Amino acid sequence: MTRRRTLLLFGAALPVLAACADDVPVADVHGADDGYIGTGLTDGFPLPDVELTDQYGQPYNLARDPGTPVVVLFFGYTNCPDVCPGILADIATARRRLEDGLGEHITPMMISTDPARDTPDALARYLERIDPAFVGLTGDLDLITRIANSMGIPIEEGKQLPSGGYEVDHGTQVLGIGADRRVQVVWTEGTSIADLKTDYATLLERQ
Repeated sequence: MTRRRTLLLFGAALPVLAACADDVPVADVHGADDGYIGTGLTDGFPLPDVELTDQYGQPYNLARDPGTPVVVLFFGYTNCPDVCPGILADIATARRRLEDGLGEHITPMMISTDPARDTPDALARYLERIDPAFVGLTGDLDLITRIANSMGIPIEEGKQLPSGGYEVDHGTQVLGIGADRRVQVVWTEGTSIADLKTDYATLLERQ
């Protein structure tokens, strides 16, 4: 994509599943020589200092609990019919393919956009099948929506399904977060595993 010095991120400029919120944040992006294949941010959004519940039923502080220098964050849900499983699998595969144990310095994380159905047990069963290294977080929907919106990710109620269930519309961006606990790079849906792996290594080098 063409990069500009100032970009309205996570709205119409980048593909999302949901319609854009009116108050999407603005962030500066690096120039084309920033070294990332994804979109690098000069002043990215911070991980908020708030507490959610992880897949083991324990409290988890977003800003303080990740024990690795890099966090790769996705907002999604376990009943997502197609998009979420593919993106989560790509996040995990790219991490596993890093050489020399570098993947151990990355925490893959999913925050549920459907906490009514995504109990800790549901998250644990779902993420275990993708990659046991994942941290899965759930909590109050209003809080999660505020967290997502503060980081440029829209969440909206989706359509009802004939089965009686429902979908949840949400942004499909993946956020690369550094040791400063700010978003440093963003990948859009369709980013290849090879490109994620390359950017993971670049992000780790810069911490």
